Amino acid sequence: MSSPVMNETYSVEVEQGTTCLWYYNFYHSLTAGAGDQRTKNNEDDLDTSTDRINQDITANANNNDNGEQFWMDDEWTAEEMEDAKQTLQSAHDQYGNKATHKIRKLHYDASKNWNQFYRSHQTNFFNDRHYLPKAFPEEFPLYEPNGDDDDHNTTTATTTSTKKTVVEIGCGVGNALLPLLEQFPKWVVWGFDFSKVGIDLMVQDERFRHAQQEKRAFGQVWDMTSETDEPPHECHGVADICLVLFCLSAVPPEHQNMERAACHAAKLLKPGGMLVFRDYGRYDQAQFKLGTSRNKSLGNNFYVKHDGTMCYYFRLEDLERLFVSVAGLEIVELRYIRRVYKNRSKDEKRRRVWVQARFRKPFSS
Repeated sequence: MSSPVMNETYSVEVEQGTTCLWYYNFYHSLTAGAGDQRTKNNEDDLDTSTDRINQDITANANNNDNGEQFWMDDEWTAEEMEDAKQTLQSAHDQYGNKATHKIRKLHYDASKNWNQFYRSHQTNFFNDRHYLPKAFPEEFPLYEPNGDDDDHNTTTATTTSTKKTVVEIGCGVGNALLPLLEQFPKWVVWGFDFSKVGIDLMVQDERFRHAQQEKRAFGQVWDMTSETDEPPHECHGVADICLVLFCLSAVPPEHQNMERAACHAAKLLKPGGMLVFRDYGRYDQAQFKLGTSRNKSLGNNFYVKHDGTMCYYFRLEDLERLFVSVAGLEIVELRYIRRVYKNRSKDEKRRRVWVQARFRKPFSS
C-alpha cells in the first residue's frame, strides 16, 4: 500500500532536483484584463511538462538556452503565502461580489455556458491528456516487468491481459478518455458531463465510436452536483478508477454542491478502487489574474470568468474534507505541485500551483 504523499503542514513535497526559490511580485505586473482569458496554459503548463517531471531540473534549465520556456520546482515560504492571502483578500474587499443570487444564476446557467463554450471551441481547446500513464503509473501501467529480471527493458504490455473500468466525471469532449481507449484497448470507459454538446462531440470521435461498437465506451449527460439525479445504476460500484480532472473547481462551493459531487464519485468506485484527482491550487497565478480583476470574485477563492464558467482554487485541506471526511475515502496521495515557469526570451516568470490527489475506497465498503 502506498503511503500518503502529505505531511502534517500540508506543504508541497518537493521533487528531486534544484528547487527554485525565486519569488516575484507577479500580481502587480499582470496584463490588464488577463483574468478574462481562459487559456490553454492554465492546465497545459502542467500537462505538457509531465514527461519531464522526474528529470534533473538543473539539466532542464541548462539545456534551454534557446529562449524557450522551462520550469523549476517552487517552494513557498510562510511569509509569501501570507502576502498572497492578504493581496487576494484586499482585492476581494475592493472588487468582490458575494451576491448569492449571482452564484445561483451562474450555477443554474452552468450547463448553458459550457454548451456554448464547446460550441465555440469544439474539440480544439484542451489538449488530449496522454500524460496519465506517466503521472499516475500505478493506475495506468502501460508496461509491467515480465518476471525474468528487474531490467526495465524486459517488460510486457499490461494491455494484453488487464481489463479495468474507468469512469470520468466531467469528461468534456473526452481529452482523457479517448487516449485511454488507445493506450488500453481492453478497458471499459464511461464518460459523464453535464454539457450535452461536450458529450456529443466525444461520442462522435472515431476512437470512441470504434470502442462503442465493442461495448467498452459509454457517454452520458449527468450533473455530478444533482440532488435528485443519480449516476446510472450500472455504474454504481464498478469503477477501478474514477477520474476527476480539472472539473470540481467549476462547482460552486456553497449549498453542499462539492460534497454531493464527492459522494457521487465515491459511489462509482468498487471497493479498493482509486479516485484520481487534479485541479487548480491555492495562489496559482491564474487565481491572481481573476482575483485582482473587477467583478470576478464570487467569494473567497472562487471566481467567474468572462464566459460565465467558474473556478475555485483548492487547498489540500479542502480535498481531505470532501473525499475523506464526507465521502469516506482513504488518502493515498495528497500534495501540491508548485512550479515556476520562466521564458528567457521574454524575461517572464509565472508561478503555478496545482493540487494532485489519489483516494482509495476502503475494501470494507
